[in-house]
Amino acid sequence: MMYAYIDGDDIGLKIEKSFMNNDEISLQMINNKVKNSVDSISNQLAIEGYNIIFSGADGIICKKQKIDVKELMALIRTSSLEINFSMGAGSSLCDAFLALRYAKSNGKNIAAFYDGEFSIFN
Repeated sequence: MMYAYIDGDDIGLKIEKSFMNNDEISLQMINNKVKNSVDSISNQLAIEGYNIIFSGADGIICKKQKIDVKELMALIRTSSLEINFSMGAGSSLCDAFLALRYAKSNGKNIAAFYDGEFSIFN
């Protein structure tokens, strides 16, 4: 079994900016965009046979017997046009988490795979 952890890029910063600007409207817009993107990606993942473990806030955790990281990243990008997501994948939840953190440390809108060492996919 393989796991993927998909997480929105810079969502927290956008939310913080709304707070700092006392901008309730932009906060609502961010919320709607994030919800729509996460729902869209989750629906596509389900169609592709992924088992959704978690889907909420700005993240999705899923599993499947075999994950093609490049194909999954392409699915994410076509399912969410308004928000970028980064992704980590591995053979355990911990490996997927580590891969996500590695991906985010190497930029945004990027994927990483961890199997004892890291691989990056743009």
